[in-house]
Amino acid sequence: MSGTKNHRGWGWIRKRTSGRYQASYIGPDRKRYFAPTTFTDKMKAERWLAAERDLVERATMLGERWVSPAQRAAAAVEISRETLAEYGTRWITQRDLKPRSRIHYTSILEKHITPKLGWIAVSNLKSVTVRNWYANTLRDRPTMRSHAYQLLHAICETAVADELLPSNPCKIAGATAVKRSREPVVPEIDELAVIADKIEAKFRALVLISAWCGLRFGEVTELRRKDIRFIDANGDGIVPGIVAVERGVTHRNDGEGDRCRIDTPKSGLTRNVPIPPHIRADIQTHLDTFVESDPESLLFVPARGGCHVSDRVVRAAFVPACKAAGRDGVRLHDLRHFAGHQTARVANLPETMARLGHSTQAASLRYQGQVSGRDVEIAEALSALATKPALVATVDESSSATA
Repeated sequence: MSGTKNHRGWGWIRKRTSGRYQASYIGPDRKRYFAPTTFTDKMKAERWLAAERDLVERATMLGERWVSPAQRAAAAVEISRETLAEYGTRWITQRDLKPRSRIHYTSILEKHITPKLGWIAVSNLKSVTVRNWYANTLRDRPTMRSHAYQLLHAICETAVADELLPSNPCKIAGATAVKRSREPVVPEIDELAVIADKIEAKFRALVLISAWCGLRFGEVTELRRKDIRFIDANGDGIVPGIVAVERGVTHRNDGEGDRCRIDTPKSGLTRNVPIPPHIRADIQTHLDTFVESDPESLLFVPARGGCHVSDRVVRAAFVPACKAAGRDGVRLHDLRHFAGHQTARVANLPETMARLGHSTQAASLRYQGQVSGRDVEIAEALSALATKPALVATVDESSSATA
């Protein structure tokens, strides 16, 4: 509704005896609504009315329910009182997360954040409080400590966007970095060949696909006959040419009794991975020997029933094969590191990311750096620096003698 006070076209502004300005307007429900406070100058009152008019027009245009200033203020107060535990739970609920991530985040929030910080109102969370919490949390579990800090940082970042916090109180440098508890043990190419030869025949293709195609364990154990795509190779006829990585499986209790979860790969993206020619025959042999003709048949069938072959079963065969190759300490996931190293030797960064299914550059860059050979060049350059002063001194002495 239009007002006439002070010749305005929308709303009213009145100067009070105190010298401050009061703004009000008639809402869509034909009731008068006042600003929650008076203003020191007329321009600020004008801005408040303009913002309120935008809200009224937006609600009318979109057919939404208009919310009065008093209702908005009450909601803001309620949200500002929300504790970190409540806000964090709502944060997880509102995210589009994979089941395993949702379980992981919920566990971290309930076990490692809520006991010490959960009672604090989000709007009252301070950097010193976060720093004290971090200093005394999970000191003996660096990876989990990093995950807990990452989650708290993400929750607070959303709170900043929601205008509950002026800035993110999580300001500890390096705290989001995940520190490895062990370095991968990556076999050499000839050692990998021995491992594949020595492992049980039914797992030979699993080792080769993991190592040369870079699939995660949950991706390779969910492979089915339909995921092996055939190509017409020059001189070799129709051969297995592509592994379609469209799904991955995880096994973790979700609180509802369902442990087996089949979903998109970890990155959320599917990919088609060309099979290196030197392992195509092995994959064909595996298909002919161990896989049923149904397109939905798993490539690696659990011997005792169940949904998928267990990592414990594969590990029981994998460890003796590694010992036979003279390489102890190799884990199943280290086969993916092997794939990263070998791919980085022959591919650029985008190609490495695409083949391994990395959603960020960080992991692929690590492989690129490890195989670039630059570390050797850097060492040689440092030696050159060390010997250069002696060379300069020799030249100076020679010049002095000549003079």
